[in-house]
Amino acid sequence: MKRSPLLTLLSSLGIAAVMILTAALVTWIGCTALGSFEAWQQTFESVRPYLRWWRALLYGTVFTLWWHLLRRYQHRPQNRLRVKRIGVLGLVLLTVVELTRL
Repeated sequence: MKRSPLLTLLSSLGIAAVMILTAALVTWIGCTALGSFEAWQQTFESVRPYLRWWRALLYGTVFTLWWHLLRRYQHRPQNRLRVKRIGVLGLVLLTVVELTRL
């Protein structure tokens, strides 16, 4: 059964909204706990090297899972093509996100 494009769009928008609200909530909790936004920002800057390692670990894990899916669908050309497309889209999005951080 195929999903309607409208349902897919609404689902994607809902996920994006939840992610933005979660980021806002984490920021609000951090500012409240530390007293000001400047203190929150300074604390965030002090843990930047650890976050870099965490991102590298996250990207490595996502790549490993994608590679596992690619091998799993080795004998199903249609599904393998879909997994490849998702991988290319993910790589493009990752590149855009990392380039905007420069």
